[in-house]
Amino acid sequence: MGFAGGVLVLLILSLLVRIGRSNAEGDAVHSLRTNLQDPNNVLQSWDPTLVNPCAWFNVTCNSDNSVIRVDLAALSGQLVLQLGLLKNFQYLEFYSNNLSGPILKDLGNLTNLVSLDLS
Repeated sequence: MGFAGGVLVLLILSLLVRIGRSNAEGDAVHSLRTNLQDPNNVLQSWDPTLVNPCAWFNVTCNSDNSVIRVDLAALSGQLVLQLGLLKNFQYLEFYSNNLSGPILKDLGNLTNLVSLDLS
């Protein structure tokens, strides 16, 4: 395999790592959807069969397709442990919701978190 073939292999592996991470992050964010009541269908675009959650409404990703922000309002339910798996997560904006249960200690794993609004 020549130089071009090696570069192609590296590009494919890089893409697979990004897709794998995005799927894991999509699973983590989608687990939130399954734990929330959504009477206004705010989360209807959250389709777990998509390659990554970056196309979902109210989800923002960085240039590496890693979830960095979720903005949600008018929902009820509880947060999920899986949110602690979002290593690049910066903003969790849950305003005007009716959340119940504890603030999960797993959110402490979010070392890049800039803002947490659970009002």
